[in-house]
Amino acid sequence: MRRSRHQAMTVTAGWDMAREVIPRDHLAQGVWPSGDLAADAPPGAHLGQALAKNLATAMAERGLGVRELARRAQATHPTVKAVLDGTRLPASHTVLLLELALDQPIYPSELFEQLRPAPRG
Repeated sequence: MRRSRHQAMTVTAGWDMAREVIPRDHLAQGVWPSGDLAADAPPGAHLGQALAKNLATAMAERGLGVRELARRAQATHPTVKAVLDGTRLPASHTVLLLELALDQPIYPSELFEQLRPAPRG
C-alpha cells in the first residue's frame, strides 16, 4: 500500500527524527537536564533528557569524564558532550556503545509507559 506524501507527514507529525529534535530547546524551566520540559515537548525531548540524566549519573558513579568515556565507547567526545548538554540525540548504536563502555544500561525503557497515549474506550 502506497501512502501519499500528505499521509506520511500526518503519521509522523510530532514524532521528529533524532537529528531534528534538540532536547534542551524544549526546557520550560530549570536547568538541563533536571529542569521541567514544556507540556508539548516531543517524545525526542523526553528521550534526550532521560539519556542525559542517566549518562551523567553513570559517569559520576564510575568517575569518568567525557573524553575517557568517549575513548572507551569508541565515540567522539563532542558526541558524548552533546548528549549530556541536550543539543543532540545520539544514534541507537551510539547508545549501545555507551552502555557497553559503562557496563550499564542508560536507555530509558520506562518512557514508553510514561508517554503512551491513554487507551480510548
